[in-house]
Amino acid sequence: MKKLLAAVLFLMGSITPAHALSLDDWKNFRFSDFMVKDLEFVAPTRIPSRSEGMMSLCYRTLGFHIFDFPLTSDVQGYVLVDEGCEGSELREFSTDQMVTAQSLNLIDPEISPEARNSFERNLQTYGVLIGMALAMVAIIIRRVKSLLALDPNGPLRKRAAKKILLALCHAAKCDGLVSSGEIKMIARTMKRLTKHSYSPTEIMRLSDRVHLNLSTQDYINFGKGLRDSEKDIMLRGVLYITMAGGRMLPSEYKFASELAHGLGMPGEDFRRVLYLAFKDMDAHPV
Repeated sequence: MKKLLAAVLFLMGSITPAHALSLDDWKNFRFSDFMVKDLEFVAPTRIPSRSEGMMSLCYRTLGFHIFDFPLTSDVQGYVLVDEGCEGSELREFSTDQMVTAQSLNLIDPEISPEARNSFERNLQTYGVLIGMALAMVAIIIRRVKSLLALDPNGPLRKRAAKKILLALCHAAKCDGLVSSGEIKMIARTMKRLTKHSYSPTEIMRLSDRVHLNLSTQDYINFGKGLRDSEKDIMLRGVLYITMAGGRMLPSEYKFASELAHGLGMPGEDFRRVLYLAFKDMDAHPV
C-alpha cells in the first residue's frame, strides 16, 4: 500500500507546475514526512481518570496526509485518553488489558479486543486511493495513445474533424457551387476518414460561409493545431473531393497545392497522400 501511495504522490507531483516541487524537494523527500499520528474516539469507558470523569477508549492512528488533507488513517492500537480523546492524560492499552476490562464490564464487550482496521475502513480509505490511481493511469494511457496515434480506428479529435470539414467545403466550392451530390460526398468522406458524422444541413451551412479569396496565412491556418496524421487526412480528403469528377479543375488544383504548401507538407509526403487518394477513388467510386 505504501508503494501505491508513493505512486499517487509521484503522479500528483508530475502534474503540478514545475516550481511546485523542485528537484531538491524530490531529493529530500521522505515518506515519513507525510505520516501523521492522531487519536480517534471509539467508545466511553467506566475506567476513572486521574482527574474527574472517565477515560475514553481511542484508536491511535497513523495517516498519510498531503497539505494537511488526510488520505489514509490506519489503526495502530488502543489507548485510554481523558476528555473524549482530547485530554492530556494518555495510557497505552494492550489487547490483554482490553480483554480484562471487557470481562469486568468496564468497556462494551461488543467492541473488538484487537485494534485493527475494519473492512469498511479499508474500503473507504484505500478504495478511494485505488480508484484515484486507476483513474489517473487511465487518463495518462488515453493521453499517450492520443499523442502517439495508437488508435488509428478511433474517431479523430472533434477540433481536427471540424478543420478537415472546412477544408473539404472549400474544395467542393472551388467550381463556384456546392451541389447536393457534393454535400453527400463530403458527409460520406468525413464519416470514412474522421469517424464523425455531419448532417447535410451542417455541411450546407458551412459551405455557404466559405470564401475562396484565401491568403497564404489562411492556408497556414488550416493546419494550425493539427498533428501530421490529421494533416494527411485533410489533404487526402481534399484530393478525393477535387478528383471525384474524373478531372481536377485549375481552381481545384490551386487550392490543393496551396493547401499542401500551407500545411508544410514536403513533396514526398504529398505524393504519398496523393497515392492514398487514388486508392480511395478505386475503393469508393463516386
